[in-house]
Amino acid sequence: MMTIVSRVAQELHRARVSGTPIPRIIGGLLTSIDDAYEVQREIISQSNLTPAGWKVGATSNDVQFLFGTDEPITARMFDKYCFKSGSSVPIFESFHPQIESEFAFRMGQDLPSRDETYKRDEILDAVRSLIPALEIVACRYEGGFEAQGVIALTSDMSANSEWIAGSEYGDWRETNLKEHRICLFKNGIGVANGTGRNVLGDPLTVLEWAVNHLSRLGDGVKSGEIISTGTCTGLVPAAVGDSFKADFGDLGIVEVHCAEKE
Repeated sequence: MMTIVSRVAQELHRARVSGTPIPRIIGGLLTSIDDAYEVQREIISQSNLTPAGWKVGATSNDVQFLFGTDEPITARMFDKYCFKSGSSVPIFESFHPQIESEFAFRMGQDLPSRDETYKRDEILDAVRSLIPALEIVACRYEGGFEAQGVIALTSDMSANSEWIAGSEYGDWRETNLKEHRICLFKNGIGVANGTGRNVLGDPLTVLEWAVNHLSRLGDGVKSGEIISTGTCTGLVPAAVGDSFKADFGDLGIVEVHCAEKE
């Protein structure tokens, strides 16, 4: 007999492939964040996709207020949905896609699950490189993000859809990420600005939280995996035909064109 968790996972995975949103009442069958993370694990198992790393969502006060949570959430990202800057990336408009500009980190050492809390210096020593990035987020439940709670959001792979990487920087430790400015352009017009302060005050704070959160969940972090730390420029609606450019200053440009799914 199929469990509620398995049913929700199956419906969400089908939606991601087909582009057809699922009724919100299905997400309403879940009663806790623990249930939502179990849905994620079922999606990973059912999809048989190769993991690329982790995204962290709800890393600003505004987003946490919107979804009724007081801490961030995590979800797997997959190789199939990760792209390089300049790619043409197919999207489903039915999922209300939006663009985020983010700082991400590629790990160079394993940080396995353990009882002891990881200290920030220990975590930073495990980082291989800094990656400026864009994330396309999407809602596989009907009605989009409005009035969606954190349980449903978490179950939906924390809204991860696609992720676009800029150049990787191994020599990044002197970069002041809190004050580093990002300018986001949509179809050549500036639409948003932000700094690293917009994610829990500092992307390194998000990184530290995420590593310890994943440790507590029993997942840990593996060498080579990415941790993307949340939007510094808010949420900007995206549609088929739109092109986006995030200017990270001396960290370079990240670009993506939104194409129609075939």
